[in-house]
Amino acid sequence: MTAVIAIAAAMAVRNPFWPIGYEGTREVISAEPKVELGGQSASSDDDTATAEMAARSSTATLPRHWTEARNSLSIGGTVIATEKDGTSRQCVMINGLAYDNGDLISANHNGRRFTWRVEGITKGATIKLKRIRARPLTADELPKEARK
Repeated sequence: MTAVIAIAAAMAVRNPFWPIGYEGTREVISAEPKVELGGQSASSDDDTATAEMAARSSTATLPRHWTEARNSLSIGGTVIATEKDGTSRQCVMINGLAYDNGDLISANHNGRRFTWRVEGITKGATIKLKRIRARPLTADELPKEARK
């Protein structure tokens, strides 16, 4: 039985993440994780590298920023609007305004402007918001108390 195990260990093992029939570059699978360091700063000064990383992260929009901005929205109930021709559509109240499927919603939160698209209002008053974009606010768009 040990000979079978030795032969199986010596054979090339297919990486389970490769598609079947993949004939690309074969790599040895090991328990040791690989870490590739790319984009290293030319400067070896720790203060400079830390300052560069802080500057990059201050403009980056992270998933937690989206969550915080989404939580700042005041989502009310749904409204059914009947048109003159008898058709009806369902709208949702967000921050005191009515929005329908496909409408864009924007909100300012922590110096950024977040925009979502309403994609799905159900009879159960649940809505789905798709993230569209987030951008930093310009100095003119910031509230007066936030300007320096």
